[in-house]
Amino acid sequence: MTVSSPLSAAARQWNLKRPLWGLSANRRGDWALGSLGDGALVVVPLGDTGEPPRILAGHQGVSLETSADADDHAFLSGGDDGRLLLVDPQIDVPTVLAEHLGKWIDHVASSPCGGFRAYAVGKSLFLLNEEGQAAASPLPLPSSIGGLAFSPDGQLLAVSHYGGVSVLSCKAPLTPTTLLPWKGSHLSLIWSPDGQFLLSSMQDGAVHGWLFHGGVPSLEEGREMHMQGYETKIASMQFTSAGKYLATSGAAQVVCWPFGEAGPWDKRPLMLGGEETRLVTRVASHPVDPVVAAGYDDGMVILAPLDGRMEIMIHPPVAARGAGVVGMVWSGEGDGLVVGLENGTLLLFTHTSIARFVRGRFSL
Repeated sequence: MTVSSPLSAAARQWNLKRPLWGLSANRRGDWALGSLGDGALVVVPLGDTGEPPRILAGHQGVSLETSADADDHAFLSGGDDGRLLLVDPQIDVPTVLAEHLGKWIDHVASSPCGGFRAYAVGKSLFLLNEEGQAAASPLPLPSSIGGLAFSPDGQLLAVSHYGGVSVLSCKAPLTPTTLLPWKGSHLSLIWSPDGQFLLSSMQDGAVHGWLFHGGVPSLEEGREMHMQGYETKIASMQFTSAGKYLATSGAAQVVCWPFGEAGPWDKRPLMLGGEETRLVTRVASHPVDPVVAAGYDDGMVILAPLDGRMEIMIHPPVAARGAGVVGMVWSGEGDGLVVGLENGTLLLFTHTSIARFVRGRFSL
């Protein structure tokens, strides 16, 4: 463990001495899982428990994507060694759920409703049940899969690819129920908390979305949405706690699209953070309060309220190259925030450490 800078609100800081690629939180919100550049995995408590990060055996290559498992305690990890791992943060050796030698498992997702786990191997989609057995036959998609996301009720699975998004029913046999076409390469996906909106980030730096009614996409003209003008690909997007905004990275400020009762049509986004020369690389919406944490490509971290109050920098920019923020996750209660930097630094912020930092900065 290293000592935090007096300019940082971090309660604890560790240097893993190896590159970090990303972070995920489990559904219970008490652990974070990180993927490391040498194929190993790291688990860290999402609170100031005094327990340091722990390195676990992982992939023989690298982890390409991690996510929370359907079980509220565990994680999924897909790797370029063709293995799908079930990771329990308190067990040193993950369980292998599936193996496709010589191929890559690019994307993983799960749903606590029904206990489904989905993963992608190139153009093929696989679905497992809560016992880890095949819930349906593999399904070929039109092109390589770019992202996976289950609807909040677990009844639908959205699969992105070139030319649009396929929406599938999770009932066997696994078959596409709807193709949502839009030109271009579609990547990560997210559903709104009420299941009324499905959003896809795109290769060309845009977000495209569709409106749903009762699990069925609206066929009304003008019910799609396209938000563009980003400076780079959107690597991170999350709905705020009440689902009022979609916070996105990919620009010099956090771009928050309004998703109130009338949706985002004909509305300007709320912009959080100053107009910087740096770029936002990750966003993390507080699970309870109207606040968004944002991480930048130079390691700076801010907390930005949605009510117009000034943002607070809780970690300064890092002078060293390769120290951009690659992961941010809140604890389930919102009293802990873990941030990961590309250079292998992990930062733990707590409610107490942030409050102490703010009092010190603004005391007379």
